[in-house]
Amino acid sequence: MPASVQEVYAAALAMEHRGVFGRATLLRTLGGTARPITPDVPVYEAHWRVDLLGISVDGIDLPSALSAWIRAARMSCRLTRARRATDWRPDCPYNGQAPLPPSLPVAEA
Repeated sequence: MPASVQEVYAAALAMEHRGVFGRATLLRTLGGTARPITPDVPVYEAHWRVDLLGISVDGIDLPSALSAWIRAARMSCRLTRARRATDWRPDCPYNGQAPLPPSLPVAEA
């Protein structure tokens, strides 16, 4: 299932306010990958690719690849039409609340 705009926005916002180690840790926590593009060169000379939530970007080193992912994620969020008028964040169909779990019985009206 593709990531929602809210997930991408939240990940970009959380990653934006961290240092390089915190960004790399959050990337791994969210299920993303960061790897050298060319494995036959030393790590400090390699270009890196970051994949997270359906967005893939490249950078000349790991910090620049993580920064490029943040910029790409923010741009993909800006391209959506559903926005809140107050702060321009992506509109949430649940008004900020998580959907009910499928196992929870709901009374029919």
